[in-house]
Amino acid sequence: MAKKRSRTKRGYPKNIIITFEMKQAIIWKVYSKRVEQIYNIKLNKKYEYSEKKQIYHYFENIINNIRNFIQKGLRSILIVSPIKKQYNNDFLNHIKSHQKWLLDKKNPNSISIRSLIGSIKNFDDIVELINSKQYKEVVKSAIVNEDDQIIGILKKRLNNTKDGLVLHSLNEIEELIYQDGKKKKKFKPLKLNPEYIILTTNYLNNHRQKNRVHRLLQIVRNREIKTKIIDSENPSGIFIDSLGGITCFLKIKSDYEKELGDRIIQKKK
Repeated sequence: MAKKRSRTKRGYPKNIIITFEMKQAIIWKVYSKRVEQIYNIKLNKKYEYSEKKQIYHYFENIINNIRNFIQKGLRSILIVSPIKKQYNNDFLNHIKSHQKWLLDKKNPNSISIRSLIGSIKNFDDIVELINSKQYKEVVKSAIVNEDDQIIGILKKRLNNTKDGLVLHSLNEIEELIYQDGKKKKKFKPLKLNPEYIILTTNYLNNHRQKNRVHRLLQIVRNREIKTKIIDSENPSGIFIDSLGGITCFLKIKSDYEKELGDRIIQKKK
């Protein structure tokens, strides 16, 4: 009998990297335990010889391919291009001119973007990059900025109980998520739609029922609910740990939704 091949753990998603070269841009998804190439977007000619219209569609194609990740809550983006090349600056200027919503801090889907100089031509290059001190410092800055935006929304919900609902326990969050089915094929629309579910690395790594937590995360992702795992060493992580290490928040839009939220809280007391 053939030996079953073991699967390498990916861990949780952390950020997106876009690497530019003369005739292509590669989109990488970085997890806590590994990195994966997601898309390879090519130009017909070298960048310098491409027409403005071609460059426009090239950049739009990149944005369209990361849009789904952004909408699911993965909003820390690093762009990398070789020294003496303008790919990073041109891409940022394109966003400012044609996709301003990506940089609008009032928009819940705005990105936290940073840039680095470097030439990434293969998988070994990207692994070397993500293990470098420079990368870790730049990405930490982007992630902390993204975390701060999310925590800002959470604090608004905490300070306005009439318009916001915040759940602080695994039991409460399971009650909210599981009440309309656990199997993807039988999902019904949730009566209450979370803005975010947040966990800290301490909570994820040290919970006594890890399988239970991972089961929740899988169903949450299948439902395309935004999730964010925050480093417990960051200020935002310290704040979430002070709330119990896991939280779910949403905006209440009606008295009916308020009543549903109160039922969940009362049921778990």
